[in-house]
Amino acid sequence: MSRKEQIITFKACRKCGYLVESQVPKCLACGSVNFSMEYEGLIIILNKDESEVAKKLKKSVNGKYAIKVY
Repeated sequence: MSRKEQIITFKACRKCGYLVESQVPKCLACGSVNFSMEYEGLIIILNKDESEVAKKLKKSVNGKYAIKVY
């Protein structure tokens, strides 16, 4: 019995760095439609109101963010 694995591909918003699945048409954080498939690093913000990282990086939406977008 074989198990098929599904690979989820993400793209990074060039405006804010938010990561969305490749089929999503616009950024869920800022509304931009300008994306890159090339990015480095990952930050996950779980609670934007209590996160010092979110405050420092000025991120107002919980989620996954690329550290550097090309």
